[in-house]
Amino acid sequence: MSTNFFKTKPYDHQIEALNRGMSRASYGYLMEMGTGKSKVLIDNLAGLHLQGRVNFALIIAPKGVYRNWVAKEIPEHMSDQVTHRVIRWVASPNKTQQAEMQSVSKAFDGLTIFVMNVEAFSTVKGRTAGEWMAKHFGKTGMIAIDESTTIKNHKAKRSKALMKIAAGFAYRRILTGSPITKSPMDAYSQFEFLGPGTLGSQSYYAFQGRYAVTQKRKMGRISFEQVVGYRNLDELTDRIDQ
Repeated sequence: MSTNFFKTKPYDHQIEALNRGMSRASYGYLMEMGTGKSKVLIDNLAGLHLQGRVNFALIIAPKGVYRNWVAKEIPEHMSDQVTHRVIRWVASPNKTQQAEMQSVSKAFDGLTIFVMNVEAFSTVKGRTAGEWMAKHFGKTGMIAIDESTTIKNHKAKRSKALMKIAAGFAYRRILTGSPITKSPMDAYSQFEFLGPGTLGSQSYYAFQGRYAVTQKRKMGRISFEQVVGYRNLDELTDRIDQ
């Protein structure tokens, strides 16, 4: 890939990551902290836009991080060849912020990047906004989650919402140093965000049945399956590597 494309010169490992993920509909940039995965995603987005494949992006990050995308990451790394605008989600906006968010519905001859905090998808307002963007821009859009372990709980409202919303986008990306923090079960919803059945299971319980060892437990009248161990982890690692 020609370096004429980049605003800031990439390291070799960033070029390798970009070459692997650039044109794929779904990809996980599983890169350790400090290796510049934000830059890789921005270069990926710019490359797809310059190829005429993408004109919209929904970037999602934790509350303490998402403003950094607007103030630092995108201005610092977005290719000078890409005409773009950045719109930031605000949960309780003033009139100016409200007008800025509403401007997403206005035609723009370039790349629109809408940045939201992941916590917003626990609310009806945030979910409705995400669904609207998926419907109107998803066919030529990318959705990406920075620190994707924020959706590792498959039962959480935001995880369920984002798996559904992501299905409406042509390109899907997750970014994290490691998708597994405490349990291999952490991987399911993150990779389901990339596409249904990405890890070979058609439901969470099929995934759990394949990779976890469970025992039936009882608490009063309630019975449930408790995870007591794991299995087939080499197979799971191979699927994630793909």
